[in-house]
Amino acid sequence: MLSPQTLDRLTSIAVFLNTAPGARGGQQQAERLEFGTQLPDVVPAVHEGRQKVRVADAALERAHSLRDRLTTLWTDAFQEKDVTDQINALLQATGPLELLATDEDLIFAPADAPADAVERLQALAALALADTAVEGELSRLRVCAGEDCENMLVDASRNRSKRFCDEANCGNRMHVRSYRARQVGEEEAAQTATKSAPSQPARAEAPADAPRSGQADTASPDSTTASLSKKELKRELERLRAEHKGVKKARKRAKKVEDKAEKKRLKKQLDGLEKTIGKLEKRLK
Repeated sequence: MLSPQTLDRLTSIAVFLNTAPGARGGQQQAERLEFGTQLPDVVPAVHEGRQKVRVADAALERAHSLRDRLTTLWTDAFQEKDVTDQINALLQATGPLELLATDEDLIFAPADAPADAVERLQALAALALADTAVEGELSRLRVCAGEDCENMLVDASRNRSKRFCDEANCGNRMHVRSYRARQVGEEEAAQTATKSAPSQPARAEAPADAPRSGQADTASPDSTTASLSKKELKRELERLRAEHKGVKKARKRAKKVEDKAEKKRLKKQLDGLEKTIGKLEKRLK
């Protein structure tokens, strides 16, 4: 597990990287590091060390260059690429190291800490990333999983489950978006099923002079099944029961999508089927 000092440094570096223009927390952000003098405010950790940090507006171009370099390293680590050479290059530029006593622990620090803010930030990043690599924790360097967010983040959770940044509540935004997409999908499926439901029950065995109007499903069994044998009546009854079950399901779907006209039509169809089924059951007794 990474030390609190390293986690704080990594978090500061992520904040520094997220000043670049791009998709940040659901919105397109413009450049947020416009002056070199902003650096100590963005990354307060540059004040670490015995020597006072020196900041100048002229350092802005070098700060942007370092940001691009660290962004590439961070993204490569997130994609599980080998970043050893990139970290070694940062360490080489840092120079000799020494142990520095802090309030919490002993940490590595540049033996000759640079006064320049950009050089000090580069050294700070080199040491934090080297410690992360040695501890086998590079998988904690992540990019936000939000569809419209490119923020870098540090996963400090015990089970390595952090996937979203905290800048604009990306996690909740994604959950709400997924829920709404599921709701729309369910409503469309219900509408499609309702439209495909038969408007009238088929009469495969009805005589040629059977009624053809909208009253066909409520017609008397004496007019449509008078010539059927007992065996045929049973088959007809089974068919009507199955049809009754299907219409009942279609009516439930119509209730979900609040289609009042369809719900009324299906209710009428159900009533007719129940009446016909009841009469057939009496004849078969």
